[in-house]
Amino acid sequence: MEKRNFTRVTFSGGASIKYQEQILWGNIENVSLQGFFIKTKHDLPLNKPLEVTIYQSPSCSIYLHASVVRNDKDGLGMKINELDVNSFVRLRDVVSQQCTDQTLIMHETYKMANCIN
Repeated sequence: MEKRNFTRVTFSGGASIKYQEQILWGNIENVSLQGFFIKTKHDLPLNKPLEVTIYQSPSCSIYLHASVVRNDKDGLGMKINELDVNSFVRLRDVVSQQCTDQTLIMHETYKMANCIN
């Protein structure tokens, strides 16, 4: 069984990935404060910087910089490298709403502080 360092929760929403001059689309399956899995048929190289927008609702999006850390037939495992304060708060709220251990979420928040700009 794989060991995760961050709480992962289910999430249902669309996302766009900007890679070079292309915009690619997919659906987010789950998120954590450190990363997410996006279901897509697109194959992207590992460890290349990407701009991602996660569409939380029609009026609310999460903007971040990420890189692919896992590529499989169903989609891409992404690691979050950087995001702004507002996007971090939105992402933290998504995770926090599904996690009963708020102390754990606070600990994970501190671990991600260096990614917030």
